[in-house]
Order: sequence, then structure tokens, then C-alpha cells
Amino acid sequence: MDENNSNASITSRGLADSCSGERYWFAFVLSSLATYFIGVIAILLWRCGALIYKRGPTMRHRSRRLVSLAEKQELSYGFDPINERNWATVVKEYAAKLISGQQLPGKILVIAVVVLSLASLVIYFYDVNTQPIELCQLWTQSLTQQLDLVFNIFFLFYFFLRFVAAQDKLRFWCLDVHSWVDYFTIPPSFTAIVLGRNWIGMRFFRIARIMNIPDILQFLHILRSSNSIRLTRMLCLLFTVWLSAAGFVHLVENSGDFFNNYSNSQSITYFQCVYFLIVTMSTVGYGDYHLRTTIGQCFIIFFITGGLALFARAIPELAEMLSNKKKYAGNYRLENGKKFVLVCGHITFISMENFLKDFLHEDRVSSDSFYDADVLIVDKKNTVDFEFQALLKRHFTRVKYFDATVMDPVDLERVKLKRSAAVLILANKDATDPDGEDASNIMRVISIKNYHSDAKIIVQLLQYHNKMHLMNIPAWNSNTDEAVCIAELKLGLIAESCLNPGFSTMIANIFAMRSDTEGSPDRSTWLKEYLRGASLEMYTETLSNYFVHDLKNFSDAARFCLVELNILLFAIEVCEENGQRRLAINPDRTSQYYRIAKRTRGFFLAGSSEEASRARYYCRHCHHAQKPESIRKCIHYRMEDVSGGAGGGGSGSGAKPRREMSKPRSESNSLIESPPIPIAIKPFCFDTTGMFYWCPTLTFEQQTIDIRVKCELTHHVICCIFAEESSPVIGLRSFVMPLRASNFDENELKSIVFIGNGVFLRKEWRHICNFPKVHVVDGSPNDRATLRAINIHLCDMCVILSSSASHHDQRQDRYLTDKAAILCSLNIKAMSFDTECTSTDRRNGTSIPLMTELKNDTNVVFLDQDDDDDPNIDLYMTQPFACGTSFAISVLDSLMSATYFNENALTILRALITGGATPELEKILAEGAGMTQGSNSKEVLNNRRRPRVVLLPVENLIIEDTSNAKDNSSITVGTFWENNPTYGDLFVSLLTHRDWLCLGLYRLRDNGSTRPTSQSSKRVVVCSPPRTFSLLKSDLIYVIQQFQPKYDPPLNIEPEPIKLIDNNKQSNRIPASVSTVIPMPFTIVNKKTPIIDDIMIKDKDKI
Repeated sequence: MDENNSNASITSRGLADSCSGERYWFAFVLSSLATYFIGVIAILLWRCGALIYKRGPTMRHRSRRLVSLAEKQELSYGFDPINERNWATVVKEYAAKLISGQQLPGKILVIAVVVLSLASLVIYFYDVNTQPIELCQLWTQSLTQQLDLVFNIFFLFYFFLRFVAAQDKLRFWCLDVHSWVDYFTIPPSFTAIVLGRNWIGMRFFRIARIMNIPDILQFLHILRSSNSIRLTRMLCLLFTVWLSAAGFVHLVENSGDFFNNYSNSQSITYFQCVYFLIVTMSTVGYGDYHLRTTIGQCFIIFFITGGLALFARAIPELAEMLSNKKKYAGNYRLENGKKFVLVCGHITFISMENFLKDFLHEDRVSSDSFYDADVLIVDKKNTVDFEFQALLKRHFTRVKYFDATVMDPVDLERVKLKRSAAVLILANKDATDPDGEDASNIMRVISIKNYHSDAKIIVQLLQYHNKMHLMNIPAWNSNTDEAVCIAELKLGLIAESCLNPGFSTMIANIFAMRSDTEGSPDRSTWLKEYLRGASLEMYTETLSNYFVHDLKNFSDAARFCLVELNILLFAIEVCEENGQRRLAINPDRTSQYYRIAKRTRGFFLAGSSEEASRARYYCRHCHHAQKPESIRKCIHYRMEDVSGGAGGGGSGSGAKPRREMSKPRSESNSLIESPPIPIAIKPFCFDTTGMFYWCPTLTFEQQTIDIRVKCELTHHVICCIFAEESSPVIGLRSFVMPLRASNFDENELKSIVFIGNGVFLRKEWRHICNFPKVHVVDGSPNDRATLRAINIHLCDMCVILSSSASHHDQRQDRYLTDKAAILCSLNIKAMSFDTECTSTDRRNGTSIPLMTELKNDTNVVFLDQDDDDDPNIDLYMTQPFACGTSFAISVLDSLMSATYFNENALTILRALITGGATPELEKILAEGAGMTQGSNSKEVLNNRRRPRVVLLPVENLIIEDTSNAKDNSSITVGTFWENNPTYGDLFVSLLTHRDWLCLGLYRLRDNGSTRPTSQSSKRVVVCSPPRTFSLLKSDLIYVIQQFQPKYDPPLNIEPEPIKLIDNNKQSNRIPASVSTVIPMPFTIVNKKTPIIDDIMIKDKDKI
């Protein structure tokens, strides 16, 4: 301020002219201090008197108060705490109820205190702007002083209630903040009446009542969330410190220093003090205002120290809370015709990046905007880190984040759950407690179903046995809701790779969205062929009328799609007369779904949805002799032919019944009970569903292999498990079931040997004790002596698995999570078998078929030291994954998106890799009794007739000389290999002669190498190559074939007439069944080891 301020202005702000220069501010201060010290002395005297009163009688009458034990018990039984309560206790409890706000009178009292405190502040603000600090005026002449007196009388009553309710009176009197507010505001108001003058003084302390505003707002249910409560408390604290400090500066600067005879005072308004402090706290310091008094300068020294720290802490926190509230705490705004899905559960940067990469892939486009759906991430985070914010910004047009939880109905209303297309719940695949993680996701399902029972849910579970808890939820709809079990699918894929090496790579690429980028021109030939197949995905399209009227059957349709449309048709969905939908994978001529009818939908492998739509739009009149790329919707295309949901068939509106796998024709009369087929009593048969081989319970000791005795195992499967005694179960039943599926002959079953910790294997044994030819070894997978004892050099596949990482392992470097599996793989490859081997093909460990499970994708570079893979490329582009020798659990992340966009994806995947697990079997396993023995009825035996995938050598499938044919398992085609056959030629030949559908090739990686010495025995998966793809005799081919069980004597099951499911004119001629012996898969057991006797059927019991 300017130094030339007039004395009149100083006097007008500091002391009124009517006071004749006399100041009595010290009287007001002394009244407050006297009240404080008198109260402290009174409390201390009361405590001393009470202590003396209680101890005196005890010391004087100690001997007379001794009573017998019986009298003590009688007195204790007669004690009544209700009658012992005196009037002081009752008053104290009542006062505590009033000030706590638990009841309506207490809430009214607390609200009144805050309201009157704010009113007192309004009076204070009015007085500091209209009158000096000290004014000589009777209280009867000042309306504001009268109102303030009334308020202080109320505050005095409230102070008395708080004092009575306090447990520690001395602590309340000395340390309670609101007590100090009352000391410096209530006594001065009564002193002003006695002295006949008014002093503004410490009335600014009433600002501290602002701290009670958050409590009031919670009483009124205005503040509900923790973020809003935290924000309000921070704002109240900031304003309290700021405004109260401004009141003190206004007091001392307008009054001046008393030890300098008030000569250094200055006239400054309260608003100017507020402005000065905010400039000071923000470290700006314009210098237009400064303090003159010594008291004010000393105060500002301490205020800057504390206020600056508070300001520096509060402003960023407030900015963060306000920005988060604006970004993530709002409601989702619905747009007409816009679909959206909710994603919750385990939400991290890595999990969401993998999910969004597949869900928002550029290939997910469609003319009917089915794939144009927003993603709403629902998660409760304290802060959203910058990495996650960058992910949201990259997809800000399609992805929204909400700070919410699905466990709160209020948050579910915010994100409009009832209008969502689906809810996707992700699981933490690295959880140390898989059962606990599954329980959390199941609780999320329960919360969502309680809020909206019709919500479609796709939930990830880690353990297979936890699926039974979903069946206990009343609102769980097995027709629309899906449970993606990680252990079931992971172990199923690995088990199928034991039968058909490389099959897990093919399936993982089919159900994930990959892009066939051009990349560098110097890519090797095998990598180009592999990446072309990896870019294919599964799509669903309704077949056009051309397939119904002209092609009519599945074989012709599959041949036409590959040859003319350059896409692969491998399954169809048929709508029966009763509205039930059935899925048929490569139906053969004996299937009732062999013919193509109206409203039939096909499942294709194609590079994009546009390629798959060729089957929907193809017209004989408009697209004949045209290139596949030019096929578009023509004038003959009618919408009513595709009214069943064209274009990818995902989760359309309305609940649709779940697609079930097609069953043998004899099941059309399932309501008629078929007589059982008499058989001799055997030690084993099939389970109740007829899907798996079953045997009586075998003990752990019976199936334990003694490594000291020479083992004669050959063509078996070895599973090395790294787990501790306390490790959670892996779920080995999901690994054994595909290897014991009933759609294999008995001599095709490979023995299974598990190596690992004996205590851990015992926990798994009760789930696999009813499967035949399963053995265990209690030992370390890294022990070479143990591996030699079980003939690892003669096995067909060696799998390396590991249980979930412990808490100690998770604290280590994430690159070390796979150290045990990698070391085991390198140890096996370094072994040599010169003395054990009788042939020259497996003299070292590198020739042993290995498959290693990895937790971390980047560790794949450590498996094969001779590979030159870039550590920064994706897993699916590495050699071990392309060859099918490694498997990472991250490849299953895309199944959530695939299940949402294609409601049949999970059904088809389970049919291909689980060996035939059905909902009926899941209900049986949910009872906890395990798999049980089934009957020998026709229905059970016919369940063996279902599709399976086999890997066969091409050279043995097509022969030119009939003298080399074995058991009619080969197709005789003259001059086939002389004309440079292509993949299309083989595809058509197998489909025409055997009803076998080719999926792809398993080709030698270095087959095209010009240097024979550099050729490797490694093979690469080539999924559905073009029909012009050159075929080699060294190739192996993946084939889907319908398994036809053989019995001696044979079961004559007559096929039933095919029922037409549309009104089209079709031929009534049923193609004759091809009576051939189904060849065994690749690397089958040469020595037949029967596990059951032949089924004996009497002539009169033949069907």
C-alpha cells in the first residue's frame, strides 16, 4: 500500500472515532483465554477429586469388604446394568446421539450448526466491510451484533452437548479444533455487552465450520461416491485455511502492532487480504500489497511454510479429481442404433491392449454395421496411468472408460447395462489363486444378473471345475451366456497337438484376427506361406439360393467354395422344422444334414468378411464365370433369404437358442427307448455320454511307474509338469479327455505319462483316475535318468507345462517366469540316445517332438537357439509357434472377441479340441462324482460317430498303383503325381472319394532350400492354402473326417430317410455310403494293445 495513507482512513479501519483513542481488544482476548484456562483447571480439579473419592473408601475399608466366594457369585448374578445407570450416563448417551446425527433430531441439529455458522460468517463479512475493527457502540443499537449474540447462544448450547458427550473431557477441551473456535467467538460476544463496544477480533474462526459441510452432504445423500467426498473435503480444507488466514491478516494490519503504539497499521479490506494470500500461496508475488506490521510479517513466515505445502498438494490433487470426474465419472450417452459392449474384470494396459487389438481389428467390417460397436471399459481405479490413457486416446472414437464397478447397481445404471449387447468379463491369467480369481468373476456375473437377468454375459474362467458355479445362478442362460474356460481350451489345444502336431497353431490363428501384411520382400518362402494362412479367420454367412437349388449337398458346396470362390467351407448350421439349430462339421453322405436347405448358414475360413460374403451374394445369372473379387450384391439378391442374420452372425438382438452339434441319425428317435446291446462284462467301456473311454477307478500307486524297472512304453505322450506341492491344480482332466475321446479306435489310444511332484499329481489324480492307460512318475522332469527310464526317445510328443506362478515368482523379472520350462526344453534337446536307439532317426534330443507352454510371449526366442527371430515381433510370427512347438496362453485372448462376434465360435472350437465335451457331461462333472460308466445302448455307441481331425501323409493318400493300396485307405488316381498336383486337386479328390475335408498342410520348413545340408526336419503349418498351391509328397495334411466305429460283428444301423426342411424340390436319392476303413492318424501305435474286448452281439439282437 502507499505510504501516504491518511490517518483518518487508518482510524476508520482500526478504531472508531467514538472510542476516544482507547483500545480494549486485550479484554476480549483475555475473556477467551480465561475461559480456556478456567475450564482446564476445573477439569483437572474434578479428576483429582474423583480419584481421591474412589481410592479413599478402598483403603479404609479393605478388610471389611472381603466376602466369601459364594457371596461374590451371588452379587455378580444379581448385578443389573440397567439399574446401575445414573442420570449422568443417560444424559451423556442422549447428547452423543444428538451430535452424531444418527437420528432425525441429531441431523437437524448438525445441519442447523453449519447453517448458523455460515450465517455468522455472512455477518462477519458484512461487519469487516462496513465498520472498523473496534467500535464503541451498545449492542442494542447494532442489529448484526444482536443476531451474532443469538447465534453464539445456540453455539454455546451445542458446545455444552459436545462437552457432555465427550469421552475424554480434557482432550476435548484442549485439542478439539471446534472448541478453540468457540473460545474465541462466544466469550467475546458477552464481553462486548459488558464493555459497551464491539470488536470484530477472532470471529473469522467460524470459517472452520466449513469442514462439517461434507458430513452434512452425506447426511442428505448428496455425496455418495468416495471421489466426491474426497473432493469436497479437500476444497473445504483449502478454503478454511485460506479465508481464516485472510481474517487474521485483516485484523493485525488494520489494528497495527500494539508494541509500536499502533503506528504501523494500514487500511486494507478483507478482499484485498484474500487476494494477497492467494498470490502468496501460489508463489506469484505481484508485490502490489505487502504487510507492514511485525505480527503480520511473522505470521506470514509460518503461513508460507504450511500454506505453500498445502497449496502445492491440494491443487494437483484437485485438478486430478476434477479431470477424472469429468472424464470417467459421467453417464454413457446412448445413440440410436449404436451397439456397445461392457468390458470388466481384470483391466490392465496389457489385457486391454490385446483385447482391443482383436476386437477393433480392421478386418471386422460389414455392410450392416454389425461390427461397429463401442467398448465401454468398467473398472474401479484410483488413478488411470499415462500408458492406459494413451491407449484410450488411440481408440477414443470407439472406447470409453468409466470409473465404476459392476458390483454397484448405481454404476450399472450409469453405463446403461440394460441396453448393452453383451458384457465381457476378463480374468487374470497370471493369478496366483485361480479359484479366487474365478470366484471374483462369478460374483460379477451374479451382480449383473441380479440387476438385469437378460444380460448376455461372456465370462473368462481359469479352472474348468469352476464352471459348475455358473449353473447354480438362476438367471444364467446356457443358450446365450458363455463361459470361456482358459484351462479347458489351453489343455485341449495342447492335447490335440499331441495327436496332430501343429494343430494348436492353426486353431489359434483361425480364431484370432491377423493381417497378412506384405512386410519385407526378403522373407523366406515358408514364412510367406505361413503368414498367408495365419491371416485367415472364421466367418459365418448365409448360403445363397445357388447352394440350395444347384449344389444341394455339402461336398459340392465345399468344392465350389474352394475352386470358384477361394474360401473354405468346413461346417454348416441347419435350422430344423422345430426351430432347433444344429451345427454339422463336414457332414458326410450318411448325415441327415448332408443336403443344403434354405436358411442354411456356412462357416468359412476367409481373409476378410468381404471374401466370406461371396457365398451369400453369389448368383448363377450374374456372377457366372466372374472373378471371385468382383462378386457383389446383385438385383437377384433377396433380403428375405438371409433374414436369419446375415453378415457374420454374431450376437444379434434377441435371445437365440444355442447351436448344438449334430448327432447321429438314430437320435431322431431318441424318445423311443432302444434296447441295450448285450455285451460281456468288461473291465471298462465308455462313459455315460459315450464321448470318452472309461475304466474302473485306478489307484495312484497302481499307475505309478517304477523307473528302476525297464519300461516298454512306445508311441506314448509324456507330460512334464513343473509345480510345487502347494501349487493350484492345472486341470489335467482337460488334457486327458481329448486323448481318450471315443471317436478313436482302441489301438489308436496313446499311453500318457505325467512326470512331476507326487503330492501335486495326487491332487490331480482323482479327476483322471477313470481314464485308461494313464501313468504317473514322481520325479523331476529335469532328471535325465527319469526321462530315459520312460523312453522319451520313443514318444510321439513331449509336453512341458507349469502351474501358476507363486507370489515369490511374480515379484521376480517377468522374463524369468518360464525359466523352468525353457531349461527343461533345452535339457531334453541336449540329450543323446546312441545306446538306446535302434534306428538312426532319433539319436539326439533335437529329434524328439516337443511342445512347450510359455507364460511370457517374448521368451519364445529362448526355445530354439538356431532361429533368427526378431525379439520384437509378435508371437504368431516366430518359428517355434509357426512350427507348433510352443504355445502361449495369450493366444486365447482373442476368444472373447470371437465368441461375441460369432455365437458358434466356442461351440465349434470345443467340438474340435475337447474330444466331445457336452453340456450334459458338464452337469455330471458338476455333481463332483466324476465320470461314471455308461450303458451299451445304441444311443451311447452312436455318439462315437462324430468328426475328428487327423494328420495324414499325402504320399500314402493318393497312389497310382492299386497293388500298393492297403485296406482301401488310399485313393487310386492314375498319373496324379506326374501332372504336378496342386492342393485343390487333393482337396477335390479326398472330398469326392472319402468325404474328407482338408484344412491345411504341415510342410517341411526348408523344403525349398537349394542346399540339402541345411534342410531341417521342422515343419510349418500352412492353413487352407490356395487351390493352385503346389503339392509335395513330403507334405502332411490336416483332414476332418467322420469317424465310423468298427465292431465285430458289425452293427447294422440303417440310416433313416432324410427329412426335407424346406419346400424345394430335391432328389430323393440318397448317395450310397462309402464303405472304407478309416485310416489311423499319423504316428499311430503299431502294436495293437486292446483295452477292451470285442463287443459280442447275437443275431437276434442286431439292430
